[in-house]
Amino acid sequence: MSDERADWILDAAGELLVSWGYRRVTIEDVARRAGIGKGTVYLHFNTKEVLFLTVLMRAQARITERFLAAFEADPSHALPSELSRLVYLWVHEDPIIHVIMTGDPETLGTLVRSGADQLGSLVKARWRLMADYFAIMREHGVVRDDLEPEACLYAFASILTGFVSVDAYGADTAVPLEARAEALVHVIRSSFEAPGAAGRVSAAAPQVAELYRTMRDLLVEEIDRRKLT
Repeated sequence: MSDERADWILDAAGELLVSWGYRRVTIEDVARRAGIGKGTVYLHFNTKEVLFLTVLMRAQARITERFLAAFEADPSHALPSELSRLVYLWVHEDPIIHVIMTGDPETLGTLVRSGADQLGSLVKARWRLMADYFAIMREHGVVRDDLEPEACLYAFASILTGFVSVDAYGADTAVPLEARAEALVHVIRSSFEAPGAAGRVSAAAPQVAELYRTMRDLLVEEIDRRKLT
């Protein structure tokens, strides 16, 4: 029952986040939407930030599962350019991640700061995943070797975050979503991928999938731990 009740809370919090925005939602609102008492919410999630960070983690776990399916269906999805395309499109498909990334710019910062304090191991694991990803890509000759791995990761994350979050700052959204995604692919491909990358990525894809599988398991473990409080 505890696990099911936590799901009600997370579902309610996610719905309210999308409808009202992070700032307007209170724990009382979540409890009312879930049909439970406010104290019950606090039994599972001791602060508003932890509750909504868990909502975000659940959305991230869903997307991570989609990556695993994509890598299995077509190893070329592991290319940095194709990986960025999927991230960009799926962020716009998932209402929870979309509202966090493109809605209130302060929301993501608040949740990340909360995560750094209270869920630091997961935050570090997400960054380590991408660092390991670029190490694998470099080992297989998929990405250029004229940038140090740390600088490569920083640049990739900055470009991707910029494309995802620019709508929050009044960008011209008259450009169709697919065209924006294609522009991102072009920038990532020309900036990071080595000549012949498409022919080398298949050998790297199983290792990339294993990284994402580990990340998925960490997310699920943390979410389940909170549900069973």
